[in-house]
Amino acid sequence: MNCLSQMLNRMVSEGHMDYHHNCRKIKLTHMSFADDLLIFVEGSIESVQAVSYQKTSFFASGLTEAETSAIQVSTGMKCGSLPMKYLGVPLCTKKLTLANCEPLLQQVKARFSSWSLKALSFAGRLLLIKTVISGITTFWCSSFILPKACVNKINSLCGLFLWSGQSEGHHSARVAWDRVTLTKEQGGLGVKDLLVWNRACSLKLMWLLFFRPSSVWAAYFKEVILKGDISNFWSIKPSSSYSWLVNKLIKTRDLCYPLIKRRLVSRLGIRKSATVASLYSEGRWSLPPARTENQLVVQIHLTTISLSQCEDYFEWEINGKIEEKFSTGSVYTYLKGDVPTVPWSSMIWSSYGIPRQNFLAWLMIQNRCPTKDLLAPGMELSSCEAVKCHAAELEDRDLRISLGGSSVARYEEEKIAPKVYKEVRGSWPRYGF
Repeated sequence: MNCLSQMLNRMVSEGHMDYHHNCRKIKLTHMSFADDLLIFVEGSIESVQAVSYQKTSFFASGLTEAETSAIQVSTGMKCGSLPMKYLGVPLCTKKLTLANCEPLLQQVKARFSSWSLKALSFAGRLLLIKTVISGITTFWCSSFILPKACVNKINSLCGLFLWSGQSEGHHSARVAWDRVTLTKEQGGLGVKDLLVWNRACSLKLMWLLFFRPSSVWAAYFKEVILKGDISNFWSIKPSSSYSWLVNKLIKTRDLCYPLIKRRLVSRLGIRKSATVASLYSEGRWSLPPARTENQLVVQIHLTTISLSQCEDYFEWEINGKIEEKFSTGSVYTYLKGDVPTVPWSSMIWSSYGIPRQNFLAWLMIQNRCPTKDLLAPGMELSSCEAVKCHAAELEDRDLRISLGGSSVARYEEEKIAPKVYKEVRGSWPRYGF
């Protein structure tokens, strides 16, 4: 592949083919991944003939039908049309639709329809959603801003599989999906909120623009969209000449603005025509005497500044902490905002407990465990005195048995169980056991 890159660059330098008009400034001729190759050239017969290969298709934009036909006849390649599938995702210039996301939906359905998953418990199905399905959707979220219809469809499939173990049909969710997507410490199950996760993944493109300018995408976006100046990102407006994805990324400025800080190394906030040499010489500042309190504060501050030859640089700051690398999880937590935690999470999700029992205990805390209906179908609870039990009447011993003695015993040793018991019992569901 390195030899091919050298050959393509040499052909451009010798004039056998020319750059694509949007790739001339960054001198981009091709992109490759494994055995797939994308070559970007000018839409002329001379340039296309230079890269004519078997099993190759070309995609034209801005050419007349006669020019397209001439290229087909002279090269023997067929003319493709967008959207096309590349590396498992669609390439399109227009807004991503639900139909374009059908491969993603089929992948999710295929995972849920496997015969080996029929015997999974609630805890097993939850683990599948948090690992396998999350990995599938993350690949798409890192490439596109998914339409809300697609996000809602995936959430519906995950909810159907979690509560019924099926991939098709109707279901009645025992707990709202908004609560399921909370962390365990916040009273949820720790499933990622796909809409917020998609936003967090898209912000990585903005991070690349400011902190990895050597990447191909950042170089293209800076030269073509921002006209060579990264500061234009804060003032550029969406345009019909840009793709739908570019316009959506421009609108994410409000999300990433609080996260990007500029560290001023040597600038003093003076007028553009002034020079440092005219204000600072022989280790002293040559400034007029201060006439106001504000001027005095500024001059005092100047005495604490040590000048440097280094250039100003950007910093990525999340909740007051400077991050050297981009972390999608950290950005996701930031976008979710502050959500209060619950006092019983560490007891329900104890590492000593069995996952199935932990999940059922969580359902009971949420008042969503239909034990009454399961134990006495078609009967009044009053006729089943043997199984009648209310949370308000539970003793500490009964509660320990219900939640798992090992996890609660550990709390007793730490002498914090009474407080946790009281808070749990206050919201305990009034269902039979």
